[in-house]
Amino acid sequence: MIKNTLILGLCFIAASCGSSSENDLDDNMKADNEYSTVVDSLVYFKDQRIKTDYLSREFPDLDRETANLLQIKSLEKELEAGDVLAGWKMGGTVGDSSKFDPLMGYMLTKNEYKPGDKISIKKFPGAEVMIEGEVGFVFKKDLPEGVSSIEELKDAIDYAVGAVEFAQSNALGLNGDAATVKTNHVLAFGTGQAGFMLGDKQIPMDEFGVEDETVECYIDGKTAAKGESTNIYNGHLNALYALANMLPEQGYKIRKGDVVITGSLYKNPTVKGQASAKLDFKTLGSIEFEITD
Repeated sequence: MIKNTLILGLCFIAASCGSSSENDLDDNMKADNEYSTVVDSLVYFKDQRIKTDYLSREFPDLDRETANLLQIKSLEKELEAGDVLAGWKMGGTVGDSSKFDPLMGYMLTKNEYKPGDKISIKKFPGAEVMIEGEVGFVFKKDLPEGVSSIEELKDAIDYAVGAVEFAQSNALGLNGDAATVKTNHVLAFGTGQAGFMLGDKQIPMDEFGVEDETVECYIDGKTAAKGESTNIYNGHLNALYALANMLPEQGYKIRKGDVVITGSLYKNPTVKGQASAKLDFKTLGSIEFEITD
């Protein structure tokens, strides 16, 4: 029943479909209210850093379109509450992916950390977090209609910067069964975006070896992971191109000043307590921070 009302809400909110019939309008308004209740729940779990099987329990077959819309409506609710959009992430781009699955997520300024910070593990869902080594790209132009070529995309980027994503989804499988949590459940919760950090070294886009970056991650002084840009499926620009053209379909755009991170260069280590971390990039410098209890 709730699944059906979500689909009705999708039509009513995203496509502005409706009927002149008063009864149909009333039905759509009821669907909208129930849809809003789901969004309220997602935002609450994120704010409280709670892991939950809510989505896998209530919507085991959540579809991609609805998951995207749930994420966007969550963003709108957070912006209405006074949060500030910092930029975007693209997921599903790393490792041995058999195909590119462009999963986007949004980043808020309240979840940005700075190099050298001491960050409580309690800031992340379930008091655990993956440390992802990524490359960030900061834009110097708005892209309200997306881009038609890679050259147009590159011309809109100001500089590249080393980045850390603190990734941990709120989505759990039904009764803890990991097999029942789906990609779309993670997507609806913002693709596991729990925080980010940008390095201090900035390289102009026309000077950055976009295909040649490497990074090594050290946890408590020991190598925990290492990787390179070739692990990003078809490269960073492929992810950026997909995002630039996806956002207008969602009513958003890449804006001047936005940062976009494009996926981890390695298989991510998970931290569950106190630890010191350092990421060494080939050309983008180093980033250090501490995770505290």
